[in-house]
Amino acid sequence: ICLGNQLLGMAAGASTYKLPFGNRGQNQPVINLINRRCFITPQNHGYALDVTKLPEGWIPIFENRNDGSNEGIMHTERPWITAQFHPEAKSGPSDTSFLFDLFLSAMADPSTPLTKTLSLGMYVEPEPKPLTKVLLLGSGGLSIGQAGEFDYSGSQAI
Repeated sequence: ICLGNQLLGMAAGASTYKLPFGNRGQNQPVINLINRRCFITPQNHGYALDVTKLPEGWIPIFENRNDGSNEGIMHTERPWITAQFHPEAKSGPSDTSFLFDLFLSAMADPSTPLTKTLSLGMYVEPEPKPLTKVLLLGSGGLSIGQAGEFDYSGSQAI
C-alpha cells in the first residue's frame, strides 16, 4: 500500500518520478486495467512509478484516471501485488476493500493466480450495524467572505 508500490516497483527494476501536483484527497478515480472497472480511492502521494521500466513478468494493474499515473502493479506468476492508493482508509471510499481479501487468499495459497480474482474485484458492502450513538462534528457557521479549510478548520463535537 502507498509507498510499498514504489518500493516493490523499484526492487523489480522500475523507477519513480515526481508528480507535478501529487494525488491527494478522498475522491481520486482509479481504473482496474484488467477488468476496466473504475474505483473511487483516497490518496496522498507526490511520486509515481514509471511502469514503462517494469521488466517482463510485471504488469500495471491500476491507473489514475485524472493524470494517467500508476496506482498499482502485480507480478504475473507470483502473489505480489501493490496499490499506491489507500484501500484501508476510513471514512473514505471503500470500493477497494476487496484487496485485503485478495491478499489473505494469496497468502493462504500462493499458487493461485491473482489475475482472475482481480478481474472479478468488486466491493461488497458489509451488513449495516444498528446505531447506538451519533457523534456530530462541525466547524461552526461560516459567513460569506469568511475563509474556511475543508478539513482542518476548528472542529466542534456534540
